[in-house]
Amino acid sequence: MAITRVSVIGLGSMGTPIATRLLNAGFKVRGFDIIRRKVSDLTRLGLHPAASAKDAMRGAELILLSLPNWTAVEEAVEGRNGLLSEAQRGQIILDTSTVPPHETRVMATKLARRGIHWMDAPISGSSSQASLGNMVFMVGGERSVFEKVKPVLNRIGKKTVYVGKNGDAAMLKLVVNHTLYLNQAAAIEGLVLGVKAGVNPEIMLDVLTSGAAASDLISSRGKNMLNGNFKPTGSVDIAVKDLALSLDYARRLGVMLPVGALYNQLLLKAYYNGWGRSDATVVMRIYAEMAGIAGRYGKSHGWRRAGK
Repeated sequence: MAITRVSVIGLGSMGTPIATRLLNAGFKVRGFDIIRRKVSDLTRLGLHPAASAKDAMRGAELILLSLPNWTAVEEAVEGRNGLLSEAQRGQIILDTSTVPPHETRVMATKLARRGIHWMDAPISGSSSQASLGNMVFMVGGERSVFEKVKPVLNRIGKKTVYVGKNGDAAMLKLVVNHTLYLNQAAAIEGLVLGVKAGVNPEIMLDVLTSGAAASDLISSRGKNMLNGNFKPTGSVDIAVKDLALSLDYARRLGVMLPVGALYNQLLLKAYYNGWGRSDATVVMRIYAEMAGIAGRYGKSHGWRRAGK
C-alpha cells in the first residue's frame, strides 16, 4: 500500500521545502519544529502542526528528519516527547540530516529491535534546489523499505539512489559535501584572481558557466559571490560541521585530505569572524582581503575592476 501520511521533523532551510513539496504532491503532512513560527508559516499550505516529535509520530507511515546535527537527531528520536515514546512496529523513520555514519548504523540496529525501520537518506542539493525539487536522495538501509519510500522521494526530488546498508548513504553524503566544498574553494580562487587582474566580471562568469570549468555552484552562486551577496543557501555553521565530519572519517580510514583540511581552516576563520550564518561562500571575503581588493563591490555590476 502506498504511503500517504508523512511527518516532517525540523522545518529549517531543507525541512521547509521538503514539507512544502510533500504538501503540493498531495500527501497528508504533519510537521514539528522547536521554533513554532516555522510550523505556523506552513499551516496556510495545509500542514497539520504537531506539538512535539512524539505527537508527529502518531499515525504517520513515514517520518522524515531534517535536523542540523546528530545531537538534534538523538533528541528528536530518544529525548523526552521524542519519536520512540510513540513509535509503533512497522513505522519508517528516514533521516535526511548530515550525520556520522557510525552513529546512524547504531541507531538502525537499536530501532530494528523494536520493529522500527531506520533509513539514512541525506540529500545532495541546496535549499534553493530543494524548493525546485532538484534534490538527489541517497538512501541506506533495508532494500525492501527503500522500495516503499522511493515513490515518495521521487515525488519531491529529481533522483533517488539506493546506496546500500545503513550508514553507506551517510558516508556518501560526506564524500559529496567534501567535493562540494573543494569546488567552492576552486571557484572562489578563480573569481578572486580574475577580479584582481581586472577581468570583466560579467564576461568571466559567462565563460566559467559555459566552458570546462562550469559547475552548479558557479551557475547558482557565481553572480551573488561577485556581488558580495552571501545570503545563506548553505551556511558557514553547517559547512564547518560537515567538512569536519569528512575529515574525521578520513582520519579513521587513514586517508590524507590536505586541501580539505586547509579549506576547513578558512571556514573556521569565517566562523570566528562572526559570519557563521552567512553562506559558506563568504570565505571569498577572506580571499579578497588577502588579495587587497576587499570592499570593491559594485551595487549593480559586481566587483569593480581592479584599480577602479
